[in-house]
Amino acid sequence: MKIYNTTVFAHNNEGGNPCPVVLEADGLTYDDMINIAEKLKLEVGIVLNSNNSSCEYEFKYFVPNREMEMCVHATIACVTILKKNKYLDKNKFSVETMAGVLEIEIIGDDSDFKVKVKQDNPEISNQSIDKLDIAKALNVPVNQFTDNPVKNISTSRFKTIIELKDVKTLNNLTPNYDDLWEVCDKIGSTGFYPFVKDEKNIYHARQFPNNTGYLEDSATGVAASALGIYVRDVMRQSFNELKVYQGFAMSSPSEIVVMNDYISNFVIGNAIVY
Repeated sequence: MKIYNTTVFAHNNEGGNPCPVVLEADGLTYDDMINIAEKLKLEVGIVLNSNNSSCEYEFKYFVPNREMEMCVHATIACVTILKKNKYLDKNKFSVETMAGVLEIEIIGDDSDFKVKVKQDNPEISNQSIDKLDIAKALNVPVNQFTDNPVKNISTSRFKTIIELKDVKTLNNLTPNYDDLWEVCDKIGSTGFYPFVKDEKNIYHARQFPNNTGYLEDSATGVAASALGIYVRDVMRQSFNELKVYQGFAMSSPSEIVVMNDYISNFVIGNAIVY
């Protein structure tokens, strides 16, 4: 077993979302894996050999409280460590995850590359979500929401997408976390993703996950992907590529790129190894 430290989606090489990566982990038990996440108090990407002949590796994802089905920033971290340690001999390949098979592409050369992760076909829940419940959990007046509906959207895990009116309100959010987790459980969400639209194809967001062992994420690829679907299919705004800024309220600025493919989308980013 080898553990490497990375940060993913850093903005101008600062901030990003920290993600330890464990290589050569085939001898680890479930308890071993979750204990690593508990000790580090971070989401951890774990690389195993895959029993699926169509996949290069199997990736597992652990937060301090449980195993997760899929995580984009940890996927990017795992691929980066594999690439930099010369475990990969191709730039297009698949990996096995609890959520299914992921298609991966490495863009660039060995010294400077980004990782492109294809997302599943989107699901937009048709359930009615009460904005008053969301506002209470976020600890803001409901009049800080735009007229657009709150939606649960998934391209791997359901996120609750919430449009607010201004960045100041977004950055000043101090949620009632017990209420937030209760609402997440009630509506089947893995986290709230409040956002604000800035100029064309630029968005600001924060992610409050559902009781994972930490209160906020500085960069969340699956949520940014869900936001891309919300922009395209709920707000009806077409785009080829959009940029999501996250983590600024945590002093860990992050930048996530979402590329539309007209069915679902791709999330693109890089990891810094330190």
